[in-house]
Amino acid sequence: MSSTPHRTTDSVAGFLAAFSLALSGIALVRQPGLLAPVAALVAIVAARMTVAHRTLTAVAVVVAALAFLVGMSIAVVTDGTLY
Repeated sequence: MSSTPHRTTDSVAGFLAAFSLALSGIALVRQPGLLAPVAALVAIVAARMTVAHRTLTAVAVVVAALAFLVGMSIAVVTDGTLY
């Protein structure tokens, strides 16, 4: 059990981090130039909102950055849409 009390903002931040992870996964195959930066922005907002879920939000930020790099590479190699 953590020493910080659980607040409503922590729950919202957890859902935002999970949404960012899902959006990063979608960004790998569909328009990475648009979806991956949005996923990173959502993850950064979630990271700013919470202390309790800081590991989850840090992972979400890193995954969003990797989704941008890998998604753009996939889109260039396969002549897919970038944005």
